[in-house]
Amino acid sequence: MLRYDDLNDISDGKLYTEDDMVCAGTNGCNGCSKCCESDMGNTIVLTPYDMYELTVATGKSFDELLTGLIIELSMMDGIVLPNLKMSEGCAFLESGRCEVHAHRPGICRLFPLGRIYNVETDQTVKKDRASAAFRYFLQVNECPVKNKTEVKVRDWLGIEDLEKNTSFINKWHRFTDFEKRKVNTIREMTDNEVKRLENISEKDLEVYAGILGETDIYEIKGYKDYKEEKIASEKQTSEEKIKKVLKTVIAYFYLDKYDIERDFYQQFDIRLKKCLAAIR
Repeated sequence: MLRYDDLNDISDGKLYTEDDMVCAGTNGCNGCSKCCESDMGNTIVLTPYDMYELTVATGKSFDELLTGLIIELSMMDGIVLPNLKMSEGCAFLESGRCEVHAHRPGICRLFPLGRIYNVETDQTVKKDRASAAFRYFLQVNECPVKNKTEVKVRDWLGIEDLEKNTSFINKWHRFTDFEKRKVNTIREMTDNEVKRLENISEKDLEVYAGILGETDIYEIKGYKDYKEEKIASEKQTSEEKIKKVLKTVIAYFYLDKYDIERDFYQQFDIRLKKCLAAIR
């Protein structure tokens, strides 16, 4: 996702479709692997498709890649997602070359391109790519390779059946937005309830305890202790609900190993329906 307020600060100011020509060709990087050697933090976020591709490339499950310190889990915009562990460069970099190049993650495929979502498009683009919710942009200051050549975006990406992949990216983006809203809703509801309890009168709290069938507990603990206990309970319940959502998503889309002999997109759609049913 775009991490900057002004696209013009980092790009050539243009937005591209997959069939546009863009000056991104690095001629095989000419022996350069600077981006793969750098500490990229947690920016190489892995989608379910990336996980499928890494399983194809390595034969390893999500758990095995996680315990092997090749990937890690990070909190991003309130939700948990996996990313390549890049604190000391990429673990797949060997003698300056990528060991999983044919199955590299989407963000690696994009570079030096980026992706920006929810773009207003003209009628031609809407007609040609009605399902797309994003466009591509060229990062002009990130890649050190000089004299880049023009290449068609879809050729640069090199993804088989790009239309299916574009549809998947849109679905995944919408789903993670839904997950963020779900988590935020839980937090907001908890915050509202905590504020209500913090300002509740003794009389109203006693009535509330009666509704919960906890009149005896209220009489034993008293107003202050009972209120503090309910506030702590609300916060704990909220965190448990959030953890359940986050764990469910990781389980459905990452922990459950993909069948590399079967089509990824069909597997994803099945998991998407099941996960939505589980967290709604």
